[in-house]
Amino acid sequence: MVQIKSMTGFGTAEAENQNWHVKAEIKSLNNKFLDLNIRLPKAFKDKEIEFRQLLMLKAGRGSVSLFVNAERKENNQSADSLVVNTAVANGYKIKLEKLANELSLESGNLFNTILSMPDVLKFDETDGVEEDWLLLKNTVEAAFTKFDEFRIQEGNTIRKYFEDCLAAIQLQLKTVEIEEKPRKEAIKDKLFQALADQKEKLEIDHNRFEQELIFYLEKFDIGEEKSRLNNHLGYFNETLAKDANGKKLNFIAQEIGREINTMGSKANYFPIQQAVVCMKEELEKIKEQLLNIL
Repeated sequence: MVQIKSMTGFGTAEAENQNWHVKAEIKSLNNKFLDLNIRLPKAFKDKEIEFRQLLMLKAGRGSVSLFVNAERKENNQSADSLVVNTAVANGYKIKLEKLANELSLESGNLFNTILSMPDVLKFDETDGVEEDWLLLKNTVEAAFTKFDEFRIQEGNTIRKYFEDCLAAIQLQLKTVEIEEKPRKEAIKDKLFQALADQKEKLEIDHNRFEQELIFYLEKFDIGEEKSRLNNHLGYFNETLAKDANGKKLNFIAQEIGREINTMGSKANYFPIQQAVVCMKEELEKIKEQLLNIL
């Protein structure tokens, strides 16, 4: 049996080596197409294309977000990797001295203040080595494995939901078949009663009357709709087992809806129309969940 996958998923993984502690998180929501959002640490920004290609091959559809956080371990933040941004520091100095003059304050020793300002001192994170890249890649792949397992689990729940809805429609279809005989009797009684009421006022051409009666009965016959609906329900179940593609299942659901609507408009008999309303309700549940599978 083919696995159904939900477009909604979540997966996370963590790993570390002597240089980095890495955490990767993948999550997705519904979307007709594949929409990727990738956020990587500065040290691995050049790897975004590779991650994008990986997700394009594996994710299918949906709004998929990949967030990777990589923290360099303190014991590897050596003085050699410390970067001093002199231009930024000088900019802070000029601004602070100007502010002190405008407020008539002593500027004093600005050195400590400038050192504490953003982007003046930072460790260079542009020197990721191959070992660190493999750590990041393996962590993302581990997160994707959990993400995919989540989607399969959700897909199994959706499959059971579909099967229950289809069974409910099939049950209502049996109700329609049971009510078909009394419906035909009711139509016949209604016609003969109308004829009896007008008998003294009308001169009846019996041949023409039979032709009109046959036309009337054919117009309100729902035998073909019942047969096609039953076939579509079977085809939906078959596709669910062999080729669980969300778009294909949606097309079949549209055909199911067409037969149900036609049946309801032609039946003109309350018990059958009640069954049709119940079938429409179950079909809407199916359509709503179809938006959530690949």
